[in-house]
Amino acid sequence: MPDNGPELRDIHVPHVSMWWPLAPGWWVVLALLAVTVVALAIFLRRRAAWRRHVQASLADLRDAQARHALDGDTPAFAAAASELVRRVARTRDARSVTMSGKAWHEALATMAPNHDVAALVALDAAKYRRNVDIDVAATARDIEAWVRAAMRRPSAFRARHKGRRHVVA
Repeated sequence: MPDNGPELRDIHVPHVSMWWPLAPGWWVVLALLAVTVVALAIFLRRRAAWRRHVQASLADLRDAQARHALDGDTPAFAAAASELVRRVARTRDARSVTMSGKAWHEALATMAPNHDVAALVALDAAKYRRNVDIDVAATARDIEAWVRAAMRRPSAFRARHKGRRHVVA
């Protein structure tokens, strides 16, 4: 080999870890993943807290059922159940506290559409009667279904499009 050219050395590639430092795209992916995990955790905590709130509200109904099973006091059950319905209705519509009769029936039906509220409306009159003839188990089921429906949080879509009809052409 001729010795008249420049002296060349072998190329040495520096050692770079395959995992670190990450490319900028990976940092974006990691940041999006972290934001998603935090948002999911917040959503699940709020959902669990809301479910605990609904269950705490329904605990009064279960207590009234248990007391009725022990002593058979139907007017006391009707009073406790009516109080629960009024309390839940007040959280949805503050004006419902003063309603009675047809306005009360319409308010209950508005808070939980697709539910029969006749038994709930009848509780208001039943709590003042001495001899009340109601099916406690069926009334409790109706109240529980109504409370769950009335306390359901409206989705963002339903809140934005309330009262609008979606027509498919």
